[in-house]
Amino acid sequence: MDNQAIDSLKESLERREQEIEHTIEIMKENKTAEQDKYSPTELSNYDNHPADLGTELFQVEFNNALRVHEEHELKDIHDALDRIKDGNYGKCAFCGKEIDMERLKVLPFARLCIHCEEEKDVTPEKLGNDRPNEELVWDAPFGRKYLNKREDDEHEGMDYLNDLMKYGSSDTPQDMGGYHDYEEFFTNEIDKQGIVDSMDNISNEQYKKQLPD
Repeated sequence: MDNQAIDSLKESLERREQEIEHTIEIMKENKTAEQDKYSPTELSNYDNHPADLGTELFQVEFNNALRVHEEHELKDIHDALDRIKDGNYGKCAFCGKEIDMERLKVLPFARLCIHCEEEKDVTPEKLGNDRPNEELVWDAPFGRKYLNKREDDEHEGMDYLNDLMKYGSSDTPQDMGGYHDYEEFFTNEIDKQGIVDSMDNISNEQYKKQLPD
């Protein structure tokens, strides 16, 4: 890539850099993507419909997502300008080949050539890292339990439900297979008290029979 092309792309990067910095500065001045105790526009929310507050919250989250997107693009631009200084601009970070000029004109901060961009491996680990932070504290309602990654498996999430169901539910004896007592049904048919895994139900005699003579 000749110096003239690099200078042209550098001007595009610097121009876009100024636009993003100006946008972020305005958002900060107007507190567009922030929410605090002064955010509601009325003295009291007592007579407001919850949907109105939900709309306001959505708008704040939406603006915050836009600001984060602008900040990420600004970082990519700074990285591209650094590559120009180091003399590595226009080379694919994976294969080292020249990135097509057509691609750089559209995306001047591109790190990868179009081939490597399309061939990037999407691993389960990468997908897990790209998930929202909120999911770090979410657990499935059944079969798992709160903070199950940091606890043992002595008491599963299903056990919590069964403990509550012993005190009654909307099920009728017909739904319970003829049982008339909630505690008897959930203790005998589902709980399997003292057994966490199906392997726990294997007796010593059954285990010994599987051993070679």
